[in-house]
Amino acid sequence: MSVVLMYHGLYPGDDTSRIDAEDLPYAVSLENFVAQLDMLRDKQVGLLNINDSGMPDVVITFDDGHISNYDIAMPLLAERGLSAYLFVTGDFVDNRPHFCGAEQLAKMADNGIEIGSHGMTHRFFDDLSDADAERELRQSMVQLASQSGQQIQSISFPGGRYSQRTLEIARSAGFAQLFGSEVGTLKHSDMSSIAPLKRVAIRRGTTIDEFDRMINADATYYAIEKTKHKAKALVKRTLGNRLYHGLYKSISAR
Repeated sequence: MSVVLMYHGLYPGDDTSRIDAEDLPYAVSLENFVAQLDMLRDKQVGLLNINDSGMPDVVITFDDGHISNYDIAMPLLAERGLSAYLFVTGDFVDNRPHFCGAEQLAKMADNGIEIGSHGMTHRFFDDLSDADAERELRQSMVQLASQSGQQIQSISFPGGRYSQRTLEIARSAGFAQLFGSEVGTLKHSDMSSIAPLKRVAIRRGTTIDEFDRMINADATYYAIEKTKHKAKALVKRTLGNRLYHGLYKSISAR
């Protein structure tokens, strides 16, 4: 069984100047990130491979491609001999302030980071037509492969949102590993399922005790988090992606 951790941006001290307001709830301080990595000292941390009979205890992933994944996370991971996934939004590369450029992606690929797709535009895949979804998937795969020098075979869906057709198109495009945002742990049989792999989000307010329960797959913790996730999913379905995301941005900016 594996626990897949989902990170976003990191920040040093109290300096959140490189983090956009809407991203702050999922931004983790350098101090907390180091403490969390130290708690993984006795865990097997690695990437997922459907051909391996065993699975790592913990898998580390980052969404979006924030520059802190390069200048903060990568050195700390390298010091500890740890690998991770970095899911990059194609249009952010060399375009969005405080996000990785192609040079950073190539260096990360050379230092034990597996580069994956996070789409091209960060639009939610369940809002896209089949043609737009296929364009985002294939274009991001080609672009990120060129920029990183790696074969792109994994994807994390922005906002954890997708449709059944999204999954079919992603598999057809050649993505071997699909990651979502539904809370849960993984067993080996999940690797061959078309459903996206479950993860657990690390937030700005995640405590050490909470992190300990995450990485040790505490059943009560995950049951509570799954209930919260289902409630949030219901609100999303009721409001729709546009209204829900607008509400989220408004609350995050306060």
